[in-house]
Amino acid sequence: MLCKEKLTSEFPLGSANHWQIVDADALTLPQRQWLLDRESLTARLKAHCQRFHIEVLGQQPAPLFSDEKAALCLAEDAIVREVLLCCDDTPWVFARSVFPLSAASHSGLGLAALGNQSLGEQLFKDPNLRRSPIEIASFSQDSSVALLNQQLGYPNSALLGRRSVFSTAQQSLLVAEIFLGSSPLYGTE
Repeated sequence: MLCKEKLTSEFPLGSANHWQIVDADALTLPQRQWLLDRESLTARLKAHCQRFHIEVLGQQPAPLFSDEKAALCLAEDAIVREVLLCCDDTPWVFARSVFPLSAASHSGLGLAALGNQSLGEQLFKDPNLRRSPIEIASFSQDSSVALLNQQLGYPNSALLGRRSVFSTAQQSLLVAEIFLGSSPLYGTE
């Protein structure tokens, strides 16, 4: 059964939050290893499982949260893509990507036809890719992402996430990755 068949939330489900650049000393070792890693999260997840796949929850024009508009310097709606990154059929990460319509139609980026392919893999192929500093947020137990976590069968708890802006081909994309209760971020590694 696909994970999204268990969900009662509707697309888009992302949460507005207070993102900040945090002091690494405030994080546990596993949290630092996962949240502050500047390499491809997809590549890292693939190294931790036998079968990696992406479940697309939705990708379409949608309203943005004010912090997303500010991060991308956008005044209008943009394309919102929300997916679950799954390891061995277990969702480990909820990812929300936001990009302007101009990026979606940019032929060199291939964003319009991603389907269930990894955005991260697509981005990290580009040798000109630039990444902003990583911001971190804690999502409260009543946030939409924490409720998603519960719908997937995990205990009600606050979740940690990271986000950064990727820039290439004169386009900017905001990528947020929130680690679900099944991910090793909350354990020891």
